Amino acid sequence: MKNYYHILGLSFESVPEKQLINAAYKALVKLYHPDVYKGDKKSLNRKISEINEAFEILNDENKKKVYDMKLRKYQSEKSFEYTDEEFEDKDIFDNKLINEDWEIALLVYPELDRFKKNLSKYSQKLGLQFQFYLLETKEFYKLESIKNKFINAFLERKFGTSHEIKSISRVLIENGYRKNAIYLNKLIKVLGSKSEKRILKTFLKQYPDLEDFLIEEMKFYKKISTNKNYDEDKKVFIFILIFLLILFFITLMNN
Repeated sequence: MKNYYHILGLSFESVPEKQLINAAYKALVKLYHPDVYKGDKKSLNRKISEINEAFEILNDENKKKVYDMKLRKYQSEKSFEYTDEEFEDKDIFDNKLINEDWEIALLVYPELDRFKKNLSKYSQKLGLQFQFYLLETKEFYKLESIKNKFINAFLERKFGTSHEIKSISRVLIENGYRKNAIYLNKLIKVLGSKSEKRILKTFLKQYPDLEDFLIEEMKFYKKISTNKNYDEDKKVFIFILIFLLILFFITLMNN
């Protein structure tokens, strides 16, 4: 069964809103424009057809509801959440693409270059999709959040829904252990992400020299994630407190 969310570069698990689906679709249409995509015409037509098919279903509220139920049932019956994808993307894009709007954006947000390079470690397509998505939505003020959405969707497509495996895969890719990430991808492709304990045991047996490194990196990664969650919770608490204080003063004035 086709995963239309994955075709649009999205995560089914994160339940993307309609606005995100529309923006992801428009970004992909620009990405697969002949000026950017350098693969053969047959591949281009197939990609555009898949993208349009996915958008037609996910953009229609009723069709999407029916499709979501079928996809959830399919995943449950298959006992794994994984699309049979190779790690490496075979699509070819123009490396020398220069977009005037992106150059302007870089003047205001110079960190964009670092973010795009980080995403390009996963795939060239992901870096370009990030670029076109931001130019489409103008959501430059949410850089970190958007970057993580794209990375999470990529990891879900390539490594399944196991949080631990996705986290380890992210550490491997971002630290230059690409060939090791490809091997992990192959294990999951054969076994499915639900076999995560045996997969990780086999992976570490194959690459014992990585065990200490991964343990330390995962500790750091979890610490960062915890701090971010704490900061978000603190922001929510402050917002609620301010809201309650406003209500309190309004009540006093009315009395």
